[in-house]
This record gives sequence, structure tokens and C-alpha cells, in this order.
Amino acid sequence: MAKKRTTKHKRQLAEDPADQVTVLSMRSEPDAIAQTMTVDRVHAVIRDAEAGNTRDLFALYRDVIATDGHLQAEFSKRKLAVLGDRMAVLPWDKKTPADVKAAEAIESMIHSCQSWKKACIHLLDAVLWPVAVVEKVFVPSGRGFALGNLVPVPHHLLDYSKGEMRIHDVDPISGTILPTSREVDPLRYIVHRGHLLTMPDNWGGPMRAILFWWLLSNMSREWWARFLDRYGAPFIVAKHARGDDTSRNVLRRALSLSIKLGGLVVTEDCNVELIQASTGNTGEAYEKFLTICQREKSKIVVGQTLSSEAQSTGLGSGVADAHESVRNDIRAWDASSLGDTIRLQLAAQFLDINGITAATPTLNWGSLSPDELKAQAELLVAYKQAGLRPTDEAIEAISTDSGIALERDPDAAREVGASRPFLGSYTAQRR
Repeated sequence: MAKKRTTKHKRQLAEDPADQVTVLSMRSEPDAIAQTMTVDRVHAVIRDAEAGNTRDLFALYRDVIATDGHLQAEFSKRKLAVLGDRMAVLPWDKKTPADVKAAEAIESMIHSCQSWKKACIHLLDAVLWPVAVVEKVFVPSGRGFALGNLVPVPHHLLDYSKGEMRIHDVDPISGTILPTSREVDPLRYIVHRGHLLTMPDNWGGPMRAILFWWLLSNMSREWWARFLDRYGAPFIVAKHARGDDTSRNVLRRALSLSIKLGGLVVTEDCNVELIQASTGNTGEAYEKFLTICQREKSKIVVGQTLSSEAQSTGLGSGVADAHESVRNDIRAWDASSLGDTIRLQLAAQFLDINGITAATPTLNWGSLSPDELKAQAELLVAYKQAGLRPTDEAIEAISTDSGIALERDPDAAREVGASRPFLGSYTAQRR
């Protein structure tokens, strides 16, 4: 079946290799709806998505990211943890020439595609969104094909009304979303799900858990602004003698004019005071509530809160180390998940349509953290003291983890002697 599908795809590429079906138009972009959100409205949007109409839900996700500075910064950190590291294309077996050639071909494919980074950024939306889709466009190159473009498919074009994910068609002239849709052909599209939830896509993914925290934080901001508008500025209190109606009327007219004039002119017998509302307690309450909302959003996006705000955890508490461990786990998962998706849905297909018979190489982002590298170095020293030394395969694994190519040092081998083990040797055996 796979061979038939590949043959069919080769024939399609030969007929129209640069046929991009995804139409990107600003006219098809849904209007912003975040400003109309209430608790009932959010529930209605979620119910519509569960029924298969996800356009409003994904439009709300877009608005939330665009308008919430805290959430936008946390989401960027999640992506930069992967894309900010160096990417390496590693042969499946470095000792097999065909696998090395395949890795070189994939690396050349990536460097020649100008939209590669943009596509990876879009695919990483799937750490919060339920799914992210990118269209593959191949173009003729010599006797084979090259990767011409990777086109991010806007989330609002995804259609679940028929019980499965499809992609809405868009009128290329007017940009209007048409009622028709097409299936998500794996030969044409990359589909990435970068989260650990197993619920259906139309239920909203991890981002669904952020919606109400976002709504509460925005509502509390509006409530606080209203409070400051009413009670934040000091107000004037004027006192007059009991029963002195004339002075009372004069002060009343003077207070009404003070808003325009910016001051009062009264006699010495009048008592005028400026009263400041007590905003200290209410300000602290607002700050605590907003902090809770922001922390809950940070937990969902990056798994911890210390990277977004300064917190006192106590001397030697170990909380920072625990949070860093969580961050590294998330980074490793995002890199591994994205690498597997690209390897299986793009790299394998690229090798197949170009007639390259070899194992598909792996894509690896980044290396171990400084603390992990230090722990690994200390472990290798302990192995040496115990009379052990890493094998050839172990040296390659260490090179991959550290991001630095390592090899045996001939001078160290001559100094130590053939009969004594040393750290740079390739043989893992006891003396």
C-alpha cells in the first residue's frame, strides 16, 4: 500500500510539482472575538468546538496569545527552548555509507528551504493547540525533487464537522472560506501533535485549560481600572457651619467649578480637605489574584513559574533545581516529538521520491544542559577510576548529547599505554 501511494505521489509531482493548495488570505482570517468574551460566551465557544465547529475556538486562541503579554512570553519561551538550539541531522547508522548519504540529503533539503524555520515555528503551536498542519510543496530538481516550500495551514481552516479533521477550501480571488473541504492527505501535509493529551482535537488541547485563567486575569484588570477611575484620585470634602445654607450653596457651586478650574477660592472660615481612598488593601488583593492567574498559565505552558517571576524559595530548598528539571523534560519532549514528526512525515518521503534507499536519519535539537553535562563528565571520571572506559558507540552517544564531536586522543593513548584504560578510549572492558 505504501509503495502504491508513493508511486501515485511521484506521478502527481511529475504532472504538477509546485501545486500549492493552501490559499493564504487575510480576508479569510476570522474577526477578533476576545473583546466580547464572557464566561457564558466561552462555554458556548467550547460547546461549538466539541460539536465540530472549531473556528471560533481557534480564533479565540489566536486572540488570547496576541493580547496576553504574559502568555505570549511563556509560549515564546517554550518554542525558543527547542528552536534556539542547534539542529543536527544524524545518520541512522554512521558506519553505513547509504545512511550517511541520506543524512546529507536531508540536511541539504533543509538548508535549501527558506520557509523551514517558519514551518517549525508553526508546528510547535501544537504544544498548546491540539494540532498543527503544514503543507509540503516539492519542485523538480535535476532527476529528482527538492523541497520548494512548507506552507503553514492556518488553524481556522481546520474542519471537524464531519467527525474527522479536514481542511476548508478557500476562494483564491476573494479569500472567502468555502463550504467544501478536503481530506488531510499524509503525502501532502505534515500533521503534528506536540502534547500528551489523548482527547479529540476538537476538544481544544492544552490551551483549553488556559481560557478561563486568561478571562479572569483580563476581567480583574478591568475591575481594577474601574476602581482606580472611581476611587484612585483624591476627592474634595468641604465643611461649613451647621445651618449656614448660604455657605453650603457657595461651596457646592465652587466644587462644581473646581473640576474645570482646577482649584477653589474660599474664605478663611471654610474648611476644605483632600481625601485619598484607601487603595492599599485592594491593590494587594488585585496583585495576588493576578499573580495566581499568571502562575496557572505558566504551569500549563512551561511547567513551572520561576522562569517568569522572582520568587523566594528559601536557602537550599531545591525548588529551582526541580523547576529546571521539569523545564528540561519539556524541552526534550518537544524536540523529540517535533523531530519524529518531521522524520516520519517529511524526511522519509523526501528520500523515497528521490530514490534514496537508506534508513531515515534522525533530527536532533540542542544538547544536554550544563548541569547534565557536568554530571555526565563526573560519571565518566568515576568509570575511569573503576577501571572502565566507554566503547566506540558510547563515544558517539556522548558526542550527540554534548553537541561536540569527540574522538580518541592518540597522544593520550601513547602516554597511558596500551595496557591501561583511559577516558578517551573506545573499548569498554575491564583491566
